[in-house]
Amino acid sequence: MNSELSAQSGDQATRLRWLGHATFLLSSPGGVQVLLDPFNVELGYPVPDLPPIDLVAVSHEHADHNNVGLAPGTPKVVRGISDSGWHPGTVTVGDVTLSMIGGAYHDESQGRERGRTAFMSFEVGGLRLLHLGDLGHRLDTNLLAQCRGHQVLLIPVGGFFTIDGETAGATMDEIGPAIAIPMHYRTPRLPGHPTAPLNETGFLVGREVRRVAETEIALRPEELPALPEVVVPAVPGG
Repeated sequence: MNSELSAQSGDQATRLRWLGHATFLLSSPGGVQVLLDPFNVELGYPVPDLPPIDLVAVSHEHADHNNVGLAPGTPKVVRGISDSGWHPGTVTVGDVTLSMIGGAYHDESQGRERGRTAFMSFEVGGLRLLHLGDLGHRLDTNLLAQCRGHQVLLIPVGGFFTIDGETAGATMDEIGPAIAIPMHYRTPRLPGHPTAPLNETGFLVGREVRRVAETEIALRPEELPALPEVVVPAVPGG
């Protein structure tokens, strides 16, 4: 890479800010603000100070992922599932295109334990970014085909509710992103959470790991690493 991944300024950068758990703020080069899987405020992370949001993307309808009220303004809300099943489809807002990918489950039992989850695929700033929601199983051939080709991967690693670190590592290798950002693991903000702390998941073992001091990173196509990296943003609220 030519420079550190950080919250550097740059008109063509796509900014990705981890707000905690599986929640991210994506800011496009064109100024579109997208909130991904907003958590409920009872979870334990600090309530973020956010700009007016243009688009909220929700992978599934659990309280720690679907708090659309966290978003200021009057955003468009796109939901990946409902009681009737998945809702695959594509929406464009400004310079951001969101595609919901159906077919995934929150567990290894075809959803019998925790239901469905959708994947959220974004095309923005010359990049393809994929959020795996609360994936609970290895990818089948169909899902894997839809996941390949994304340069940035947001992947749950903490186990218990989702895939664990070992399965997450295998999934990352199958998808082949340039950058993987782990999510949905225990942090000091969630002392009693049943997921594992990142350093105990095994996800980082044998990988190139870059820890950044901020919760926000800047992503530019020309700065993607030649070899896969795991990028770990700072924990929101310390």
